Amino acid sequence: MGPLLVLSGLLLLVYAALSSQSKIRLSYSPVLNFCTFFYSSFLKPHSKDDSLVGQQGALESFYKVQANVYDETRKRLLCGREDMLALAAAQLNFQAQQGLFRHSKPVWVDIGGGTGYNIEAMHAFLDVPGFFSAVFLVDLSPSLCAVARRRFQRLGWDVKVVCEDARTFRLEDHLEKLDDAKPAARELPEYASAGINWVYKADLITMSYSLSMIPDYYTVIDSIVRLLAPTGLIGVVDFYVQSIVETAGRNYVGGSLNRHVNWLGRVFWRAWFDCDRVNLEGARRDYLEYRFGTKKIMDQRNYLLGGIPYYVFLGCHCQGVYARSQDLLETVDASCTESPQIIPAKGHEFLLPLLPQPAMALETRSKAYESAIINLSSNLPLPSTFYQSHQARIYYDEQLAKHTQFNGDYLYSFAWEDPRADQRLLQISDNDTILCLTSGGDNLLEYLVTASPRRIHAVDLNPNQNHLLELKVAAFQALPYCDVWKMFGEGQHPDFRRLLLDKLSPHLSSQAFQFWAKHVGRFTSSTSFYDYGGSGHAIRL
Repeated sequence: MGPLLVLSGLLLLVYAALSSQSKIRLSYSPVLNFCTFFYSSFLKPHSKDDSLVGQQGALESFYKVQANVYDETRKRLLCGREDMLALAAAQLNFQAQQGLFRHSKPVWVDIGGGTGYNIEAMHAFLDVPGFFSAVFLVDLSPSLCAVARRRFQRLGWDVKVVCEDARTFRLEDHLEKLDDAKPAARELPEYASAGINWVYKADLITMSYSLSMIPDYYTVIDSIVRLLAPTGLIGVVDFYVQSIVETAGRNYVGGSLNRHVNWLGRVFWRAWFDCDRVNLEGARRDYLEYRFGTKKIMDQRNYLLGGIPYYVFLGCHCQGVYARSQDLLETVDASCTESPQIIPAKGHEFLLPLLPQPAMALETRSKAYESAIINLSSNLPLPSTFYQSHQARIYYDEQLAKHTQFNGDYLYSFAWEDPRADQRLLQISDNDTILCLTSGGDNLLEYLVTASPRRIHAVDLNPNQNHLLELKVAAFQALPYCDVWKMFGEGQHPDFRRLLLDKLSPHLSSQAFQFWAKHVGRFTSSTSFYDYGGSGHAIRL
């Protein structure tokens, strides 16, 4: 009874202070901050402002009272914002190294940016004023925009805060005087032929817990499609609830590890957030994944607050890939089907007569090619493997029993065969193409380093073995020797999660990234990385 009276008293104090427009600085008291948040979210009646209508009026009624304490009361609730920014920053850095920006510096638009927290938080990963030529924060709440303006004035950053509906925001209305942000006159031929121009496009668009609060989300997502540059990125983090049944048969979602929310969780969290006009229906995320190609996806839980489901999405422009889809498909298909029936290069004369005649007439295509053709003919995004920085991972159906039989883990964390014996017997040269089992990945990496074969096909029924190979290759590509040694020499790295987000993610497929995001503890715990997997049991024996 006592705690209830104390809470009631604090809420009355907050109500009195807000009603009388007191000059009390609530932001200095965590207790009063929480009470303000609780009152605004669950007790405060909806107040109508005649000057604001529709969604803007509803947002202002909700946020006006708590705008000054918004950041302090959302630190524990809105998880994953830094993860989304880290993934976006890592991909931006990679694209900058590849020279993929349209001009010297990219343009960033933060949709539903509120108080500007995301833009300041991005400074931990990128030099925001120096990296971007222009940064825009777009939000419909005047109170939150006022907080954002004070934030950037304090930081001394030239961030354009625009209080406007995201559906009507256009860069051409704000970029006229920013000469360094204007795109060059040139256009890439493949995009020009598809009717896509470079003019007034954003290189990065982010949405942090705003998509779930937008009633007319279809038109907002459609407007973002038009706003995003052909080589641009979109990063989204938000709440969700969804059953795995809803995504069955979709080969473009980038993996479904940890995506399923049970029935009780779906009912409870949808009803709970509906009280604050936050909509968790799966159609919002579905439409996002339908309109953009998936680079990375990560499904997490906020266990500190009861296991609230949220997702982190990093995507790209579908049209940018469609414009060059045929060349991309043919390149991937050719690399997968060097030998039509996976037979020795000099064995055709002996083996082909033994094949049935209809089989000889059929054109052999890879699984990647076939899945892509099905998607393109159905107006769907390509499988996520096509949108990665490296098209090395070939599409596979992760729901098939032959892949799920391994219970989501690899068997071999390393290989104990001696690849030097293979090279001595096979005399591998730079003209050879190798087909081998992935296993721990060590043997084929040895072949790659010492013999430099033309191409290596790594095949394994266990997809988690290929996740491990991807991690090892990414580490060699993106990390200095000391980090590689800690990971695979000592078997431990306390900063593995940071490396995964900041350095390794651009070089991993979405499924491999999901796997290692879930198993960060294999490098950060007191147990060695080599103690995990099937081979770990043998080591412990």
